[in-house]
Amino acid sequence: MENISPENISGFVVGEGCFYVEFGGDKKYKLGYRVRPAFCIEVRHDDRDILEVVRSHLECGNIYELDFGRYKGYERKKWTPHVKYRVSNFDDINKKVVPFFKRYPLFGKKKLSFERFCNIVNMMEQKAHLNNEGLKRIVLEVNELRALNKKGI
Repeated sequence: MENISPENISGFVVGEGCFYVEFGGDKKYKLGYRVRPAFCIEVRHDDRDILEVVRSHLECGNIYELDFGRYKGYERKKWTPHVKYRVSNFDDINKKVVPFFKRYPLFGKKKLSFERFCNIVNMMEQKAHLNNEGLKRIVLEVNELRALNKKGI
């Protein structure tokens, strides 16, 4: 595949990418909650080479073949198999993904989603997720991010 510019990657992410935070109860953590920012792009399996280029630019993350046998309705709907590029390692998010999209800005509604995501990453960098007050602030941001993502951003 031809080389894709960083600006084109940002444009592609506006349409196909997602910034989100996995948040939920987990007794393994000090306050009983897991907070894990993640970035992903999911495309048809025949566009996997695009994800390889994105991974090459960001120098992190993994690409997964989605097992449609696990997802109810995919086979019945005759959907094409998909692949997913995902970054969930906090250091990679903080030191590679966030700086990349700050250097090559997103636009439109995806920009709003990314800004919320950055707020959460920044609070986690400052260890806010390790105390009750900080965790409450993060929960508010996570809820705002989820609301933006539900609007199709």
